[in-house]
Amino acid sequence: MNVISYVKREDILFHRVSEGYYRGEMLPGAMEGIITNKCRIEAGAQVWPACYADRVTALFIFKGTGRIKSGSQVYEITERCLFCPDFDHEKYLIETDTEMEYLELSQRMSEEDWKHHEMYHIVLPWFHTHSNWHLYIEGFRASELKSYAVLHQYYVSRMSLGEVTGPGEARLEPHTHPELYQWFYGLPGTDPFLFKAQDEEVEVREGDWICIPNEVAHIVSPMKSGDYIDYVWFEVVVPGKEMCPYFY
Repeated sequence: MNVISYVKREDILFHRVSEGYYRGEMLPGAMEGIITNKCRIEAGAQVWPACYADRVTALFIFKGTGRIKSGSQVYEITERCLFCPDFDHEKYLIETDTEMEYLELSQRMSEEDWKHHEMYHIVLPWFHTHSNWHLYIEGFRASELKSYAVLHQYYVSRMSLGEVTGPGEARLEPHTHPELYQWFYGLPGTDPFLFKAQDEEVEVREGDWICIPNEVAHIVSPMKSGDYIDYVWFEVVVPGKEMCPYFY
């Protein structure tokens, strides 16, 4: 059984949701309770995305300009950004000035998740732009590669998300996450890179989406010295393996 699941950009199947709005699910069933979609909205469109009472959702917007209107708030989209709606308590509108693409990532909330959510979460809705993302250090990467924390763990239940970008060689030291399922998406402008997990290897290009389960040794590395890498990672804690001090 393969430990790496993946779908190539050209194999993502989109369906029309409404006028100018298309969505394609990627790797359905990779982890129970998790849905990962890629969405595309044409320029000049107005879209009301679905809101969920039982799912926490994060939109990672990586292409296009426009705005999100949620209640009395207007969030201008001029750079890469993250938006987390307030479940179905407040519907939101996306208006596009140029063609927009984003990842729609959601987790079904269990009874235990709701208990943890009551103890600790960021105030929703939440809008977070690239200019305000936090740089952090990972010892197995070269310093030329920049790692950004976009969605911190436990801000919205068991999901977290970040971006890695820049030239440079990764130190080939495989690492594992006992508590995390992980997904990776090649962002616009990235050179192809290698994703290795155990004895498997996949070449990842712009628009490809891959997933590995927890407890799998893995590493991301450039194809050749000086290549420019740009990808987003998405992680979900396996139920029962939460490490947040507020979870008890």
